[in-house]
Amino acid sequence: MEEIAKAISELQKKVGSLELAQKMPESYHCSACQDKGYIFTTQGEYQMGKKCKCTLLKEAKARLDKSGLGDLLETRTFENYQVSGEYQKFIKKTAMEYLESFLNGDNYSFSILGQSGVGKTHITTAISKKLLDMGVGVKYYIADEIIQNLQACKFDEENYNNEFNKIVRADVLFIDDLFKSSLTNYYNEEGIKKEDLREIFKVINYRYNKKLPILLNSEIHFERFTNIDQAIIGRINEMCNYKYLISIKPDSSKNYRLSKKSV
Repeated sequence: MEEIAKAISELQKKVGSLELAQKMPESYHCSACQDKGYIFTTQGEYQMGKKCKCTLLKEAKARLDKSGLGDLLETRTFENYQVSGEYQKFIKKTAMEYLESFLNGDNYSFSILGQSGVGKTHITTAISKKLLDMGVGVKYYIADEIIQNLQACKFDEENYNNEFNKIVRADVLFIDDLFKSSLTNYYNEEGIKKEDLREIFKVINYRYNKKLPILLNSEIHFERFTNIDQAIIGRINEMCNYKYLISIKPDSSKNYRLSKKSV
């Protein structure tokens, strides 16, 4: 009898432990939504769901990963854009005004052209970071990459269309260093390689017609651009609402890369 009573006691302990384990909450990565991704509330006869903070963070990380900007986002911000000259103050002020306009619902573009070393990529990356943080998708391309990708499949219509659509249908398209490697000079007449011009025009024109914004920089300042190709720069200027296009004429004293010398 004593052995039977002991066995029953052990069984009761096991049953009690099992019941306790069943009552304990599961281990979740996010306790707020219990890893469902949404938080549900009941309003009358309906159940309403909203994205949990953990889902919003995952989506933000995905946007950063897809942007192509990588480590640039950490180092090129509004906070560490150094302002010493009046032109730098103007660049930063215009960029901040553009960002405010965009977040208020305007769909304009932003471009900065001209002198190397004034922070063109820095300031357009800073804008991109703010947009990504606010849930706007940004896709970054070096202009030469767009040209090479499209020309690589120009004899395959299906692949070309797929590549073209992948580029042009981004929420915001960031084009870095436009026509960096495309300039020509024949008989002292400056121009742009026809095949490069054709591919970039199609990209710009698509977004111009669809009213989709671009962030763009180039070492070709505005006046020089108008002498080379007015069709592209005219569209860019209009997309920027004639207000958010900055052009810095050549002045090597403004190039921060040349202002620092080794001892």
